[in-house]
Amino acid sequence: MTDRIYYTDQKLLELIKTEFDFVDDKGWFELYQHKQDKTFWRLDKWDKYQTQFFVRLETIDNWESFDDSEFRVELLKKTRGIDLTRKCIWNNCENLSLRGVVYCEKHAYFEMGLRK
Repeated sequence: MTDRIYYTDQKLLELIKTEFDFVDDKGWFELYQHKQDKTFWRLDKWDKYQTQFFVRLETIDNWESFDDSEFRVELLKKTRGIDLTRKCIWNNCENLSLRGVVYCEKHAYFEMGLRK
């Protein structure tokens, strides 16, 4: 696993069961450690109203409060792609919009609540 963040689907959940050891459970998150490279990962607990993410952590200090929003924004941008022909319509924004929407990745994520 080479990326810092992944959308969680059934295939990834199966991989977590076989390749990771459960370490801890706090609040809305579970902490896992990769069996081979010993990296730590945080899994969002399932919620039918939220998108579930799996995030590699640099440290386990305060792992349950780690702000991964910038990783989420980058994943949204990577997944959706950029529309090179259209700028974001948010007031005074000069960024290009994501494909399929009229907002850039930051306004789509932080202002409109778009996760995928």
